[in-house]
Amino acid sequence: MSEKPVKTGSFVLLLGLVQFFLLESISTFLYPGYSVANNYVSDLGTGANTAIIFNSSIVVLGIAEIAGGYMLRSYSRAIFVTFSLAGIGAAGVGIVNQDLVYSVHMIFALLAFLFASVSSYVALYKERNAIGVLWAILGTISLSALILSYPYFNSFYFGIGRGGMERMTMIPNILWAIGFSASLYNKQG
Repeated sequence: MSEKPVKTGSFVLLLGLVQFFLLESISTFLYPGYSVANNYVSDLGTGANTAIIFNSSIVVLGIAEIAGGYMLRSYSRAIFVTFSLAGIGAAGVGIVNQDLVYSVHMIFALLAFLFASVSSYVALYKERNAIGVLWAILGTISLSALILSYPYFNSFYFGIGRGGMERMTMIPNILWAIGFSASLYNKQG
């Protein structure tokens, strides 16, 4: 395994994740009347005060996932594939916001959430240690929330609302991927 592309790829991935997490949070504060319980995350992509911040940030995240995943292909081809599919989904969410073509937006969102969760299992398979188990647990939380809240399933929100449930899909994936990319970066010396 070549160390330089893996180190660079993990850093690119880390930057993409952190910038999105910060800018999504800033957008939440700037959106007038926004409710983390009742509004979808993608609503931030349609707000007059937040659309440019949110949409550009999630497109950057998608590009970082694709580019970072590509650079990590010597570490794991499966990581490359799953991060690339998650990245295509994330970029698509920002390019096709929910007000443009809702059904296409939902397909991109499903890609982003599903393959971000699946990536956690690949990371566990590659690392096979306690931290890898934590990553897989976070991925499982995200995947479970996705299944329970996706409109085509039973839309059960556990009293935290549709926005809260969507965050239970998004935030654990961001957390495990930040931990994974930082860990991989540090391993490369």
